[in-house]
Amino acid sequence: MTRKQLATIHKALLAAFVLAAAAMADRYLASVDITNKLSRGIVLIVHCKSGDDDLGPRALEANWTFGMTFHQNFFGGTLFWCDLAVEDKRLSFTAFDESDHETYIKAFEVSDGGVDGVDSFSGEMVHVCGWRVVTHLNF
Repeated sequence: MTRKQLATIHKALLAAFVLAAAAMADRYLASVDITNKLSRGIVLIVHCKSGDDDLGPRALEANWTFGMTFHQNFFGGTLFWCDLAVEDKRLSFTAFDESDHETYIKAFEVSDGGVDGVDSFSGEMVHVCGWRVVTHLNF
């Protein structure tokens, strides 16, 4: 085999690898949205993180949405949780758990009653968790 033939084969294998990696990366891409539906135009503080990433606190005005897009771990186990704070209330909830095959929620709404989410399988709104009153916020 000539050098030119070997170079052509090498380029073809490299291109196939790049295409396969790109297709796999899209397969593991996930997104989660959190929308502030609190009454009275209250600003919501959202702080989401995983074992690898801390997205930092963000202030969401009324009806604003914070969207997270991330790649799931190739070998599984991706977990994102969010801490929410408003006035004298706080809560924490799991925003994405790759191992939870019972419920897969990608869109959350935060209201005066807590956090609700749209179940991707059934399309129904489910209550995720409620607020708890705290005397101080360590955010």
